[in-house]
Amino acid sequence: MSRAALAPVLLVVLALLAVGVVGPRTQARVAAATAPALPAREAGLRFAAGTHPLDQQAVLAAIARAQPEARRLIDVVDGAVTIEVGPADAANAAGVAHIRGGEARVVLDLGVISRRFGERGVTRLVLHELAHVVDHLLVPDDTAAALDAAVPQGYGCAAGDRDPSCAGRSDREERFAESFAKWAVGDIGMDLDFGYRVPPPTSLTTWGAPMSSLSG
Repeated sequence: MSRAALAPVLLVVLALLAVGVVGPRTQARVAAATAPALPAREAGLRFAAGTHPLDQQAVLAAIARAQPEARRLIDVVDGAVTIEVGPADAANAAGVAHIRGGEARVVLDLGVISRRFGERGVTRLVLHELAHVVDHLLVPDDTAAALDAAVPQGYGCAAGDRDPSCAGRSDREERFAESFAKWAVGDIGMDLDFGYRVPPPTSLTTWGAPMSSLSG
């Protein structure tokens, strides 16, 4: 094609780019302009070197037990997560999520929980800690406030409190993580005594509805 013939085509393409008809488009997942960048979905969950295959299988099985809406949220953030299995490096805690910027290191004491509470306990622990990552990377402040307002406010971390759910997190963060874990599997966990003092919302389905738009 000659340069003379090519020129009108180039002008049309440039015009389309200007109005956004052609070319890449982006969609913000978090309302705050300063929110950490989200990992690529295809990155997937990572396990620390040396993690036993059976422990990896237990974590993946726990995630698979979550309802599709919860799994979609976890799928968005799991590329930022490295799982370590062993004693949590926080006093009395069965698990802890260390989040810095757009990366998270989640430590899970699967052995202790599995011996005491079995499969249900492992599922609750895994989903609770991953919920902290979802909260940090995906949930805008206004949505977080609405979700928290729907949870009975019986929870509090007093100074020096040794409840493991108080390990460095605010009341709101713990209420979100516990409620997310319950909502994800539809299990309020009446006989899963992890030390958490978070009553379930009146309806888990209603509580989780605002998160339907967060997975993109």
